[in-house]
Amino acid sequence: MQGVYEYFPLERVIFGKPLEESLIQELDRHGARRIFVLASQTLSRRTDALERIREVLGERYVGVFDEMPAHSPRSALLKALELARAAEPDMLLSLGGGSSIDGAKLVQVGLAENIRTHTDFDPFHAQRGADGQIFVPRIRDSGIRQIAIPTTLSGAEYTTTGGSVDDIGKKKDLYIAPQLVPVSVILDPTITRLTTEWLWLSTGFRAVDHAVESICSPTANPFTDATCIHGLRMLQRSMRATRRDPENLEARLQSQMGVWLSTSGMGRGQHGASHGISYSLAAIANVPHGHCSCVLLPATMRFNAVVNADRQAIVSEALDRPGQPAADALLELLEELGMPRRLRDVGVKREQLEQIADTVVASGQARFNPRPIRDASDVMEILETAW
Repeated sequence: MQGVYEYFPLERVIFGKPLEESLIQELDRHGARRIFVLASQTLSRRTDALERIREVLGERYVGVFDEMPAHSPRSALLKALELARAAEPDMLLSLGGGSSIDGAKLVQVGLAENIRTHTDFDPFHAQRGADGQIFVPRIRDSGIRQIAIPTTLSGAEYTTTGGSVDDIGKKKDLYIAPQLVPVSVILDPTITRLTTEWLWLSTGFRAVDHAVESICSPTANPFTDATCIHGLRMLQRSMRATRRDPENLEARLQSQMGVWLSTSGMGRGQHGASHGISYSLAAIANVPHGHCSCVLLPATMRFNAVVNADRQAIVSEALDRPGQPAADALLELLEELGMPRRLRDVGVKREQLEQIADTVVASGQARFNPRPIRDASDVMEILETAW
């Protein structure tokens, strides 16, 4: 066995303490005096969450952007960048799910690289060269980092990758740099009660996808096995518990910590077709990240079962369904959580399937699937199974 495990510059994960106490401590620790917030519009305008944060920040609060749609599109990022430049922050704070967290990462990129137009993003996202290899451009470090207060289970807070949809080119781009991972993550289950059930549970299944594809990755290693298998157990049990009782704060915290463990392979290992297809599915059919995993992961597991049945057996055991096919165990979990299981259930049109398949192959984002994705027909087999 050979490999490399890269540690990202995430300094602290603070769990179970009131966010007000934790946030003040982290701001003081970093000497941050000018905080620009990226918040979910729902949390900002329909709950008191932003007011709680503003009260803590006091004079350190210098502005907010709360109009980030799903998948952090370039058009919204340009608006956020305009506000952020005027605010002159020395720290970014995200309050919300993956779109707010990724939005903050892309604001870091925009401030460092002076991005002001739609096409200014083009030189900085990962790209596939003529030789088929993926090239990751260098992104300058502005010195401005992010503190994340996640309210969903997306796991974006633990990665060095920020995703953004090119809403003209209709594709999902990935921006990768060590400094994009938040410097601190604050896990407070009390604020997650403001998250709608479908979003909490669907992003939780996205974290299940992180764990499963890490366990099944050709580059799995003892560290990711240990964290992802335990994280998967924590996730599936705690998500079932919060489905039964949304006010169960201990179960919510268990889910948050399960995400922490389950993302240990994100950005380090080689993930498979469920993740690879989801980027195109999101860009072309505008399917939320969590729902992408719901409809793609079981079908991907069926496609891969002929080459990694031994690894899939580990997944079934972690789902408390030993001896059952992993795809069936995942579909059973989805049914219990009340989540969609078919592409047509999340608004995907059959005529979009070929475009999705072609885009996946062109991007190379499913190239590390355990069973090789050689051409669009392989992607179509997964999509047809998920249809």
